[in-house]
Amino acid sequence: MSFHRFLTVAALAVLPLAAFAQTGPAAPRSTGFDAFVYQPAGEVAALTHRSDGKPQSKIVIDHENYFIEYVTRVINTNAEAHNHWYDYIHVLDGEGSITYGGTQEGGTDAGLGEIRGGKLVGGKLQLLHPGDRLVIPPGMPHIFTATPGHTFTYLIFKQKT
Repeated sequence: MSFHRFLTVAALAVLPLAAFAQTGPAAPRSTGFDAFVYQPAGEVAALTHRSDGKPQSKIVIDHENYFIEYVTRVINTNAEAHNHWYDYIHVLDGEGSITYGGTQEGGTDAGLGEIRGGKLVGGKLQLLHPGDRLVIPPGMPHIFTATPGHTFTYLIFKQKT
């Protein structure tokens, strides 16, 4: 192969890469991008606190592979495990605990790998306070408990595996 022909072939091979590098960001997924959102503290409090003292849960962003939810607990909850989701949690307010690991007994399949109910046997207890962060991997059974007489509020980011 002549030197000129080699340069021509090399240039033609590089052109698609150069064109690819000059394109903008990838097109948005079918769910689109979220718009800028600002919510003052009063609106966020309204998402997480009810006047009747019952638990409150509000999903604020919901996409195919992730969602973000505010949760307030005032009572003990049932055990749960999510076989296809990571839970990233930031404790915002109140006092509570999480029991995690061990074995979930008596739970039922709620569909799509969500096991709900029953109890945990052999789990570890971790007390939770405002500012604490948790990562619960897929399949790990867990149960949240509010400290008696307190509410317990956290922000959860769930990511599908």
